[in-house]
Amino acid sequence: MSILLITDTQLGMALKNIKFGKWTQKALRWSSDIDPSEKEVQNLNKFIQLTKQNNPDFIIHTGDIVNEIDKPTDLSKYKSFANEIGFKINHVPGNHDVGIDSDNLSIEGLNFYRKHFGNDFYNFKWNDFELFFLNSSKFINYENNDLYNQQIDFIKETLQGFSPSKRIIIFMHHPPYIDEKDIKSSHKELIYSKDLSYWTFEENINNEFFELFKDHNLEYIFTGHLHLNLETSFNNTKIITTSALGLPLAEDPSGYRIIDYKDGELSFEFNPV
Repeated sequence: MSILLITDTQLGMALKNIKFGKWTQKALRWSSDIDPSEKEVQNLNKFIQLTKQNNPDFIIHTGDIVNEIDKPTDLSKYKSFANEIGFKINHVPGNHDVGIDSDNLSIEGLNFYRKHFGNDFYNFKWNDFELFFLNSSKFINYENNDLYNQQIDFIKETLQGFSPSKRIIIFMHHPPYIDEKDIKSSHKELIYSKDLSYWTFEENINNEFFELFKDHNLEYIFTGHLHLNLETSFNNTKIITTSALGLPLAEDPSGYRIIDYKDGELSFEFNPV
């Protein structure tokens, strides 16, 4: 029994960074001698073949599906990939999927996401786990009280139906917390290029978030956003971030994660494409 997890396909990012971005050299090295837009699609096509080999229960995409929501060509490329792959993809939104300005969640962005990918938060059962799929941008842009509280109420109401021992996994885009001792030296340039609050929840929001699950068995949180692989933890919860299937921003290659369930145990190996 397995899940394949991808994140940060972020179609359009590589070309934009070559033309205008601060990651120009990374994008050029990554795309090598082909057009960066072709490299993004090439990785999607590789993943289609790998999915057929692995035959997972389903796929999870933890956000940043496209780089800009007002670029219909990039959306069309992703839709073609999703239609061809032959397995259900459960999505959660990244910050680039829910706002014209990727730093700010907007109603326009939410409407775009919901129109093309469905609900931005939901849950279902898989083996002996309950899986929560959350919109982490609502924790980053917590100033919008209505949007923030809608998701908080959903979490509270859903948890009421579970025993304290129920095993829980969360999938969302932003890691809620990074313990700085877990940041590899090769990742520091990227992570410290911005304030940590860009990558993770503010401290008070992180504490509120974990308080929701204090009487429950939250074992794992799987995220994206960083474009690199990182494992950290908060209290007894493991937080696993996966490198991008699109353009990576550290030494980790583009790839995907296989989440395997066997005899009550979970493994989560990263694989390059």
